[in-house]
Formats: sequence, structure tokens, C-alpha cells
Amino acid sequence: MSNRGLLLTVTEPPPAMEEEFNAWYDTEHLAERLAIPGFRSALRWTLDGASGAGKYLATYELDSAAVLESPDYLARYNNQSPWSRRCLAKTVVFKRWACEQVDPGAADPHPLAKALLVIAADGPVRELAVPGALQTRRFVASAGEPRHIVLIELAQATGNLPAPQPGWLLHRYRAYAA
Repeated sequence: MSNRGLLLTVTEPPPAMEEEFNAWYDTEHLAERLAIPGFRSALRWTLDGASGAGKYLATYELDSAAVLESPDYLARYNNQSPWSRRCLAKTVVFKRWACEQVDPGAADPHPLAKALLVIAADGPVRELAVPGALQTRRFVASAGEPRHIVLIELAQATGNLPAPQPGWLLHRYRAYAA
């Protein structure tokens, strides 16, 4: 059995387009992605802090990273709807990672997570003691930089963050509510 995959995107629309962007994401984009075989689930998150670093995070859980090379996915990715093209073309921040979950290889997102601590680093991230952590999952990206991604699922959207290390991107996102 292969490890699970993850598609991770960080986006931020211009302020004047935020309402339309969220409507597109919630009514068209998520449903379109979840209809692709191998997409297990999708969650949206909102940056806990100032915008400009990517206000929205989306986590798409995959049967394996190979789903992102499947004909069904590539057909949607390469033939976006007019609304998708419009919304994505206007984003002021867009980052995308295609990942394989390496530790633990088959864990699903924790159902009680209210927030997500995201660490992106050039090298593997050592164990961290984070109060309120429900689960820590580690990924290696085949597309996107930096290549090492750690998702720490939190029981609450508050509390102190660990001190970032040199070369880390560190952000806390809270569960998105439409």
C-alpha cells in the first residue's frame, strides 16, 4: 500500500474579489476536485494573522500522490472552467505543493482539528512539542518549495506558536467557515 498524498494550496485574492473567490471555491472548485477519483477529502483554512502571506489554505487528502498524475485530475487541471481561470488569474498569492505523506504514511486528518500549524522547510523538521497538538503529519513535496511540509493539527485556534527555525515558513490557520 502506498502512502497517502496531499495537495496543498495557499491563495489570496485581491480584497475587492474576496467574496467572489470564496463563492467560487465553496460552490464550484471543491465539488469539482472531490468528484475526481482518489480525492478523499478537502478542507479550507484561514490565515491567523495579517494577509499578504496567503490568506487561505486548502488541504486536499489523496489516496496517493499519483492521483495528481491521473487522467481525471489532469483533464480538470488543464481545462479549467471560465470561473476558475478568472479567480485564479486574479490571486495575489498562489502557492501549490504536491506531496506524499511520509509520517505516518496513512493517517487521515484529525476530525477534531480547529486549527492547523503549517511548517514548510528546506529540510526535515525534528519533533516539536506543541501544546494542544492532536496529530502531526509530515510530507515531502514532489512539486512546490520548500520541499518538507509538516501539518500539526490543533484542538484550538489559540496558543503560542513554536519559535520558527532559520529557513522555515511557519503559519497558523484556523478552520474556514463559509
